[in-house]
Amino acid sequence: MGVAEHSKPRRLAATALHMAIERDWRRATDAVNRISAECTPEALGDVLVAWCDTVLTYACGDSFEFGTVRLVAWDVGAGVVGEAPPTPYLQWTHDLIRARAAGDLDAFNAALQRLNDIDDGNERGRYVSALLESISMTMRRLPRGYAARGRPGGAPPSATHQPERTS
Repeated sequence: MGVAEHSKPRRLAATALHMAIERDWRRATDAVNRISAECTPEALGDVLVAWCDTVLTYACGDSFEFGTVRLVAWDVGAGVVGEAPPTPYLQWTHDLIRARAAGDLDAFNAALQRLNDIDDGNERGRYVSALLESISMTMRRLPRGYAARGRPGGAPPSATHQPERTS
């Protein structure tokens, strides 16, 4: 597909993410619904890649290279970093982002297939919403480059990140 074919889904994806970061969930949901209604089925895959790349670039600073990238475990219900048992939605979110971070196309496609195997569109929407909420929460609450902080050359540590406290 050419750039023109990607422009509408990517523009709507950017709108959805910006609105989610601003906590304007009505407009974020409207943009996601438009992706579903107005774009090709393949567009959702492009949108998910764009969102993953955005959060990975944010986590690493200005860019990321495929490899291991430290992810933050969110307790989305409480809105805090935590190790709460992941819901199926958050587990899928982590699997998708980790696969993209690693450049593991088979694992990424397997996560996409798990989403596509869900017959109920509302249920699929919950997975997409969990991804969008997790990414927007990361970008609202953690500093750009958090995954590379304190590491020579920006190499990500294996430990779970705890956000720095600011007063």
